[in-house]
Order: sequence, then structure tokens, then C-alpha cells
Amino acid sequence: MALNISKKILKIDLTAKRIQRESISPDIFRKYLGGKGLNSYLLLKQVTAGMSVYDPRVPLIFSNGLLTGSSAVSSSRIHLSSLSPLTGIIGSSNAGGYFGAELAHCGYLSIFITGQAENPVYIYIHGEDVRILDAGFLWGLGTHETERRLKEELEEDKFSTAVIGPAGEHRVAFASVIFPPHDAAGRTGLGAVMGAKNLKAIAVKSKDRYIDRCSAETKTAVQGHIKEMRKSSQFTEYSNWGDSTSVRWINELGAGSVRNFNAVTFEHVDTADGMYLKDLTTKRKSCFNCPVHCRAELTINRGRHSGFTGQRPDFEPMMSLGPRIGNENALETVYLHTLCNMWGVDAIEAGSCIGFAIELYKRGLLTKKETAGKDLEWGNTGTAEAVLKQIVYRDTWLGDILARGVKEASHLIKKGAEKYAYHVKGLSITAMDPRGFKATALGYAVGSRGADFTNVYARLEFDITPDHAEKIFGTKKAADRLSEEGKPLMVKKSIIAATLLDALGLCKISYLTILNDFELSTMTELVRIILDRDVTAEELSLCGERIVTAERLFNIRRGMHYIDDMLPEKFTGEAVKDGPCKGSKVNLVQMLKEYYALMGWDDRGVPKNEKLKELEL
Repeated sequence: MALNISKKILKIDLTAKRIQRESISPDIFRKYLGGKGLNSYLLLKQVTAGMSVYDPRVPLIFSNGLLTGSSAVSSSRIHLSSLSPLTGIIGSSNAGGYFGAELAHCGYLSIFITGQAENPVYIYIHGEDVRILDAGFLWGLGTHETERRLKEELEEDKFSTAVIGPAGEHRVAFASVIFPPHDAAGRTGLGAVMGAKNLKAIAVKSKDRYIDRCSAETKTAVQGHIKEMRKSSQFTEYSNWGDSTSVRWINELGAGSVRNFNAVTFEHVDTADGMYLKDLTTKRKSCFNCPVHCRAELTINRGRHSGFTGQRPDFEPMMSLGPRIGNENALETVYLHTLCNMWGVDAIEAGSCIGFAIELYKRGLLTKKETAGKDLEWGNTGTAEAVLKQIVYRDTWLGDILARGVKEASHLIKKGAEKYAYHVKGLSITAMDPRGFKATALGYAVGSRGADFTNVYARLEFDITPDHAEKIFGTKKAADRLSEEGKPLMVKKSIIAATLLDALGLCKISYLTILNDFELSTMTELVRIILDRDVTAEELSLCGERIVTAERLFNIRRGMHYIDDMLPEKFTGEAVKDGPCKGSKVNLVQMLKEYYALMGWDDRGVPKNEKLKELEL
């Protein structure tokens, strides 16, 4: 029995206060699936080259993957897309939790929001009942308080919500959409898009209790997937700690982003790593239909935040709010990360901005007058909190400048500040120094939303044997993270797998980290038995390539050029000075040339006509 996937888009015009329902054609499903794929199609169709980021005509799209809310393991994901206030190109983010599943059980695949409300509003979805309601009583509140007040107003605590905090209201370029308490659609500033539309929240709940009526074949397959997952050491690791303990791992490999990339190892790693939080877990949490439970609620039992309850950060926020700003105390990282979620601001970008500002201050490029009297010192988390608040509320010169992201901030500060703004396409480089991971380096360069790991997910370079690498990529050196050999093909394979998961609504931790399924066999099986669709891994791979190319076309339309695929000169021109990566730097140009050729793009990164015909674009 196939899953009854809704083909309905809920179209909401906030200016006209108009609510419509439209169906998606089977051909669009075939070509783009759902989630990230559907969003790329809708953005290409809707957004023209001349539209500004906050143009009311620019849509904000929440789309489930085709398997979101199904019996598949970890089928919780929803994909958000629009123009990014941070980068000016495609804004793309993915979140788990329960919101996507609840939306699917209401019968909707996608919410397509345009316009701008005259006053703050929220969208109420209760099965077929959809309304636009006043949110004046919520404006100005943090995300957790917004959720509490909203559920109080609705007299119902079973609603799933998507909300923004003060950062979104103040149009911070990297404001997040938060799915309380612990899930965030971050990085590219889609919370600011919500704020610009005067949309404070979306509350969704299905009318009827979800009953899983999957086939016996589906149940058997899913049970087999869970059994395979439990065999993996990664399952145990993620169940106990998430990936918060990767701070120590990256330190041992000599490829961290310490003090705004001034060092690759951190002398205080023992107290900055997630293992320092091991005795603080008060509640393990999970997303819809996921056995991993990689989320956790922590209560701090020592230090200045004793008694504070927050969420355990993932690896990248652990680095960004920890070693990136010189913070040696993981307890402080938990506190700062929870503030980011409460204020609705991306923790990775926030930490990057704070580290960038500290470096400028230490180098004399910022003065006390420009920092509102603050001494910006590495590891001073009290000052980091103060700067974070300035960013969220944009109530000081420095806060307003940093709220635009490191790229724009560096242009406004001048004085040579651009040299210390480590980004690609305006998106800050995440936790891993690209000189220590060459596939990740290429992924940073070509990722559609900028310098990001999860968008490409090239983890094969540190989780594959030389013999397996030779079989798949034609060279044993592909298994060497410091070698460029085989990495273009590895990145192509990785970005297609990651994109497919975002189009199907499945979690990368479960399928790419734990099951390590870059061959797409599990995804193919799930599509076949749950959607009753006769499909091969090759056909799914083509769908993934189509979506990647569609995003490339969108970014080219927005004015992106070959030069935007470059890494900062620090990583291509300056070798690592010590540690396991000593002497390494990124030889990017040759990898780009090979990657473009593998994707069917010309030497400037523009998709060729024959490739567009092959992909039916």
C-alpha cells in the first residue's frame, strides 16, 4: 500500500490576506520530488533577477520532503527556501522536529508565503482550517516565550510551531526560524524574511491522530534499517552525545577553527568539548520517527550558570561559540547557544561574527568607541554575550554592522577588515579548516548557499578505506583527507546524496553518517515501497543532479560568477604551520575545473545546454 502523499501547496498572500490551495503536477514530483527540490523549482519559477531580498513578491517556502511524516526512519525534515538576506542568492535551510510531520498529516506538502502583512500576524493551520491571525501580542518576544504564549492563546499544547525571535523582527541577516525548543532552520537568514513579512509564527496541528498504515513490506524494511543503524558505533555516539564531542576529534586532526582561524588546535579542548557536558543531560530528545535521540536538554549544575536549562549544541555551534571565540568552557557554550535559539539567531554565524570582531579589535582595526566601550578579548564570554545581544537588537554601531554578516561588515568597516572575514558567497566558513579536509574545502566553494558542510556532506573523505576509495573514485588517495585526488567526484556524489535526502525529507545523520548510504540504496528502497514508485538509484541520482543544477541556475540569475566559488586567500595561499596538517593548503582551481566538468558545466561553472536538456531543465 503506497503512502498517500499530498500534492497540495498552501499558498498564502499576506498582503491580500488570501489563502489558496493548489495541486502540484505529477511531472514536477517526478523531476524534483519535494522539499529542497520542489523549492528550487518554485523559486526558479517565481523569483526574477531584479527582485530585492525583502520584496514582498519573493516567496518564503516551507516544503516537506516526499517521505516526511511517513514510516521511514527519521522522516521529520522540512526544507525552507527564499532569497537569503545574508548572501543575496538562494537561502536554503533544513530542520527536523515535528512540524513537518504535523503539516504532512494535515494534507499539505508545502506552504508558499508571499506578501507582507500590515501588522504582525501568525498563520494557524488545524487540518483544513487555515487562518491568518493577529500576532501583536507576540511581537518582541523570544522564541520560547512566543511558543508558550501561542499555545496558551490556542488553548492547545499539541500544536507544532515555527517562530522567529527579536533577531528576525530586526532583520538580522542570519536570523533563524526556530521550531521550539531545539530545532532551527538557520544559516541563511530566513528568519529575517519572516520578520520582513511581519509573520511571527506558524502553528500547525492535524485534526486526527496519525495512524501508521504502512504495508508489511515497509515495516520489514524499516525494521531492517533500524537494526543496521544500531550496529553502527556512530549510532551509539550520536544517541549519547550527538556530535558535540567532535570538538576533540577535529582538534586531534589539527583542523579546527580556533580564534577566528588563527590556530588549528585549542589548548583547552578538554573543557570545550561536548564530553565536558556528559553528566548534565536531563532529557534525551528526538525528532519524528527517529530512534537516534541525538538531541538533549541539559541542566547546568556548576559555575555561573548553575540551574540554567538549555539545549546541547551540535558540533558546529560548539566550535563557533567555543574555540572560534577562544571560549574554553562548554558550559558557556550551552548558555550562548540557548540564547541564540531564544533570540532566533544562527549560532554559527553569530560566533563567526563575534570571533571576527575580536580579531579586528586585537589588531587595532576596531576601537572602544566602535565596540560601545567593550574590551573584546578571546574567551571573555560575558563580552561575547553582550555583543550577541547588540547584534540581535542592532542597538549599537557594532551590533548593526555585525548583524549584516562578516562579508558586509568587513566592507563597511574597511581598514583591511576583509582579510579576516572568512566566508564564501557571504556565508561564514563553519567548524572545519578547509586545509585539513580537501573535499570539504571544495564543498565550501561550490555549495549553493555558501561555505557550509551539511549542504554537501562530504564526510566520505574521513570515513572510507583506501581500497573502497579506489573502487569508487579511481584512486586510493581519495581516502586521504589532505589529498585533492578524487575529491571532485567525491563532492559530486556527496552533494547529490545530501540533496536527495533534503528532497525526500530524511535526516543526513541517520542515512549518511550512521548508515553511510552514499550509494542511495536505502533511499531507493524507501521510494519504491512507500511511494510505490518503480525507481532506480540512477534515476534518483539524476533527480539530485537536477536539483543541484537548478540551484546553480538560480544563483547565476542572481549574479553569481565563477569567482564566487573561491575560498579566502588564507586557505589557498597560506599553509598550516603545525600539527597533522602541517604544510597543507588548498589547491582549489584544479578541483573546481574537474568538478565543473563532472557536473556538465563549462569552465566558468555555467551549466551547458546539453546538460540542461539531459536534466529536462
